Amino acid sequence: MTGTERVMVFGAGGFLGARICALLADRGIEYRGLSRSRGEPHRLCDLAAMHPYALDTQIGMYKPTVVINAAGATLGDSATLVRANVIAVEALLASARDHASHARFVHLGSAAEYGGAPQGTSQDEQTEPCPAGPYGLTKLAGSELVLRAQRNGADAVVLRVFDVIGPDAPESTLTGRVIRDLRSRHTIEAGSLDVWRDFVDVRDVAEAVVAVALADAKPPPVLNVGTGRASLARDVAGQLFELSGQPAKIVEEARPDTIRGATWQQADTALIGKQLGWSPKISLEQSLADSWAARP
Repeated sequence: MTGTERVMVFGAGGFLGARICALLADRGIEYRGLSRSRGEPHRLCDLAAMHPYALDTQIGMYKPTVVINAAGATLGDSATLVRANVIAVEALLASARDHASHARFVHLGSAAEYGGAPQGTSQDEQTEPCPAGPYGLTKLAGSELVLRAQRNGADAVVLRVFDVIGPDAPESTLTGRVIRDLRSRHTIEAGSLDVWRDFVDVRDVAEAVVAVALADAKPPPVLNVGTGRASLARDVAGQLFELSGQPAKIVEEARPDTIRGATWQQADTALIGKQLGWSPKISLEQSLADSWAARP
């Protein structure tokens, strides 16, 4: 990149967006955070609802060299997911094309786009996407829009991020739900814990996003961000029980993606390691300990 980057982070008020902004600030990199919720230091910006002219104005005035899209929805009905994960991406791509055509576009996709894999295997960037539910389907649709822009000449990349955990994880995540329930009662209400996921710390993910955003060379169109090691969700919940030092009863409810066979996911991270020298630094055990220590 040029060394005089101006980074716009959409979804700056979210779990991952906030970490990205904090990392940019720590490194002295100029950025502007935009969030659909009010609150300093971010500007109000709801991609799924705002008028295109307002978005054009934001991008046209700031003239970013990098646009990071960390916005989106993980929960909600089909219409909510489509608006947040597809329509919002299309609007942001169009505005960036018209008002910041030379900016690198970094889109945070999801491992849910891949769906499940055979036990013991790893999913690389060539894996054929086969999402199992509405969230994965809408995330894939948004990522496909970014990849289409890349094929048409845009400097754009999709980061397929595996299961993000870490301090201050929201209740939409496994660890966030478990910590909430351990904090307030002795019954843990979770989805099926008989699934294997590649859990990666939010701080490591933020490092990967910033590395991709600021890389001198144009990155590959898709990069995985994970640890390369799957863990059983039940074991992860058990480690949090041990950290809490209190007994708990688990109430599991199978989710549609589990029913349809998405019981195993594990990232192949060789490409991002080769291209950018990135690898995760925070162990699962450390991430869970930090998550419990940071509980409200």
